[in-house]
Amino acid sequence: MKTYKTDGQNRVIFSKDMKVAELVDADYSLLSILLRMDMQLPFGDLSVEELCRRYGISVELFLMICQVYSTADYLPDVESLKANDLKYVIKYLRASHRLYLGELLPSIGRGVERVLECCEKRQRDIVSNFYQGYCEEVRAHLEYEEQNMFPYVESLLECKMQPAASISQAMEHHTDICEKIDDIKSILIKYLPEECTLQQRYELLRDVYAMSEDLARHTLIEVKILAPVAARQEQILRR
Repeated sequence: MKTYKTDGQNRVIFSKDMKVAELVDADYSLLSILLRMDMQLPFGDLSVEELCRRYGISVELFLMICQVYSTADYLPDVESLKANDLKYVIKYLRASHRLYLGELLPSIGRGVERVLECCEKRQRDIVSNFYQGYCEEVRAHLEYEEQNMFPYVESLLECKMQPAASISQAMEHHTDICEKIDDIKSILIKYLPEECTLQQRYELLRDVYAMSEDLARHTLIEVKILAPVAARQEQILRR
């Protein structure tokens, strides 16, 4: 299946002409993007462009999100994006919220409970309280986006300006939820007692790292794609 092209650093060159099957074969983590965009298997011999046309998303935005997930140092250039792309960015981000709240956080929570069974009460209380505090912080962060930032951006798509609001103000209230999850990783790696089985610790760390990596990409999409395209739409409406 490996017919896709790579660059001088052996990174996959994503293009609208490549088959969706090739895209997934090049980086299976991109299945998560297809899931969040409600793009249904099987894909047959559909090209990326044909898939995007089927689901109404611009191929430029779709490939941009794929690059965010597949290329570590990728920084999006949003010049090719249109205001209508914001609708699909928000759709993607909302699907990510459901993934975090419905799957990743509960899975991590169950893993925390399992590894804490072998800890002394003081350790259990410290780690459990820290994790619960983090969960509350994540929920507050996502709730702000759902109730404030996303509706504001959607109002821009309806050509409605809110005089006292701007995307820059929304981003100022946009807390960093990536840093504290790094603290959780540090606790799990450095301080849990040896009585916690390697398998339990591994499974928990796997979920924590998956959450951490996805949150970082989630934030990049908001800061480097959603915000600049929304700001450009604001400028258009102010003319």
